[in-house]
Amino acid sequence: MMPLGGPKPMRRRASPIYSQPLRGNEVIRSSIIMMAIYPFVLRPLRCVCVLIGCGSLLAAASDGAVDFDTDIVPLLSKAGCNAASCHGSTAGQGGFRLSLFGGDPEFDYRSIAHEFAGRRLNHVNPPQSLLLAKPTGRLEHGGGEVLSADAARVIAEWIEAGAKRSQLRKLDRLVVTPTTFAAKGVPTSFPLEVVAHFSDGTTRDVTDTALYVSQNDAALDVDLSGLVTVKLAGQHTATVRFADRVTTVGATSPFSPAGVSHPKSARQNWIDDPINAKLVALGLTPAGACRDAEFVRRVSLDLTGRLPSPERVARFVTNVDQSKRTKLVDELLASDEFTSYWTHLLATQLRVQKPATDARAAEAMDDWLRAEVAGDARWDEIARSLILSEGDTHANGAATVHRFFATARDEAEYMSEVLMGVRLRCANCHNHPLDRWTQDDYHGLAAVFVGLERGQVVRDTGRGEITHPRTGAAALARIPGERFLTESNDPRDEFADWLVAPENPYFAHAMSGRVWESLMGRGLVSPVDDVRATNPPSHPELLDRLADSFAAGDYKLRPLIREICNSAAYHRSSTPLEGAPNDDRFYSHALAKPLSAEVLADAIGDVTGVTGDYAGVSRAIDVVDRTVLARQLAALGPCLPGEACSVDAVSQRGIASQLHLMNGGLINAKIGDSNGRLHLLIDLDQSTADIVTEFYLLALSRPPTDAELTGWIEAIDSQDDLQGARRTRVARREDFLWALLNCHEFTTNN
Repeated sequence: MMPLGGPKPMRRRASPIYSQPLRGNEVIRSSIIMMAIYPFVLRPLRCVCVLIGCGSLLAAASDGAVDFDTDIVPLLSKAGCNAASCHGSTAGQGGFRLSLFGGDPEFDYRSIAHEFAGRRLNHVNPPQSLLLAKPTGRLEHGGGEVLSADAARVIAEWIEAGAKRSQLRKLDRLVVTPTTFAAKGVPTSFPLEVVAHFSDGTTRDVTDTALYVSQNDAALDVDLSGLVTVKLAGQHTATVRFADRVTTVGATSPFSPAGVSHPKSARQNWIDDPINAKLVALGLTPAGACRDAEFVRRVSLDLTGRLPSPERVARFVTNVDQSKRTKLVDELLASDEFTSYWTHLLATQLRVQKPATDARAAEAMDDWLRAEVAGDARWDEIARSLILSEGDTHANGAATVHRFFATARDEAEYMSEVLMGVRLRCANCHNHPLDRWTQDDYHGLAAVFVGLERGQVVRDTGRGEITHPRTGAAALARIPGERFLTESNDPRDEFADWLVAPENPYFAHAMSGRVWESLMGRGLVSPVDDVRATNPPSHPELLDRLADSFAAGDYKLRPLIREICNSAAYHRSSTPLEGAPNDDRFYSHALAKPLSAEVLADAIGDVTGVTGDYAGVSRAIDVVDRTVLARQLAALGPCLPGEACSVDAVSQRGIASQLHLMNGGLINAKIGDSNGRLHLLIDLDQSTADIVTEFYLLALSRPPTDAELTGWIEAIDSQDDLQGARRTRVARREDFLWALLNCHEFTTNN
């Protein structure tokens, strides 16, 4: 994948009209002289030249043909001038700075036309302008020759016409054809057509001017002319940028051109339709349904955060009711364990933390959230409470959220990421380079929350302001991407109304996407809080339908969870078909989700029979003060207070965690505990076969295979006639349990 800064500048052969090199002092001296005499001599002379037909470029410019925002800025983007690796970086290059990817044309115009008394432009002899002399190779330039002759001519025309920012037109939309392409094999190439639609009603083919960036160069290549080459099977994406608009183009190529077969079990509800359609397009055959024992373990961990008891597993496996899986889902959704675990999950997603040292406020928020989950409250009502609640945080738990943040800007970032699923923080210092968000949106949303007093008692003072870094003036409260709230008595109320409105394109998508990731192991958009056009979902239709279903179900979590858990995609085996391509995002098989630090710690306690002690709480998922978990489960990578966590983050548990599981006290102390389950079984003189079977049922929800059981018996009971045989057998049984608790099958939900 190309770096964020965009493609590296391309070296091109300079046009003959720009081929004569100039010394730097000549360009600077001539630019200063020309700027000095321009108002008195050259401007009238230019008008005379137009009257007598003095050059087609000048005449075209005088007709307003060249527009800075929609003509010049895209050329600079195409050349890579405003990339993060060049003048678009925070500090710029060589004293010259542009907005990143041309996101702020007003800033770019000031830098080019007015900074340093306009020395970058030469109105009498445009080719001598620093803006052209460097990127065309006439002066030494760190980026090399990056500007084509055609682009240089357009920029020269603009300079000769007076280098104005006339804002003749605005870019309304960018249409890319095709937006998706299905290749029958690789390598395959196809051309793009990019058409810009402007506010004055005109359209223009900008295929050669648009900027293309592949998200994976090894799989998908797009050349400067818009020719796409698919090089690897799979689903791949490239971004297309012109002016301040960016969109994507996707291409798929099947892994198996011979086609796939879908068994009847591949569909159980509407969720499976878009997933199966994608599998057909990619030539992926879905795995069959998982075994009953695998299902009961998976759904119990996903809905309650707990391993099922061996008794529950046995009852479920022997039950012949064809609807037993659906009934189990309903039973778990109605359980107290579901309330406890999903309170923990939502607290993690809401980044709940103890404000300073105020444990009572943290407990009040946990009590409030637990009551909302238990009562199956609407998510839109929960969101409104988070935005609008005020009062004593020892009594009104929802208001505690405002105490998580030191500044209104921090709260704006939180609200956008958690409730909208978008990373508005990228628009703090500059307009978002990969999305529609502007600095007005970022600082305007911060202004919505600026009046809050964030003590034990939260209240809106109606005072305070956010300074807009570009203007230096107070930012106006704003609904992101929509409108300013200049006459609002309570901008928070207007923001909340907009956020939870049925037509809002972000709210339902954000939460349904989080629920999907929690259950399926990977978000349809990844990361889940980075929804944007340039980070398209793997299954767009499915995400839309999930959001619609969530909204139609009154924004309640249980119906959405039930629908997902009853799909064939959720029921699939985690074992891919033999010879199947590696699939980590299309759900041809169930993804093995690593257990979170809290769930893993509780599972170890359940299997060993030695519960934890987390400041007086026996189960990690019930801990309110997350700083306790951060300290006691640090080696397992828990979600830290105030941080965003996802399944992807858990799956990246590092080597330190693995070493701790193998050698640390979390497992070893519980295995060796004389009051633990293993030593109680040893004291009861249980056979090795019975011990192995019991722990397999407890940890993996299945009995050992014949080969596994035979292997463990031979490893543990061999050489019992030696001196100290009992001590040796005890140590080997401890080693067995240690190995079981460290195996992949135990530390994941599949």
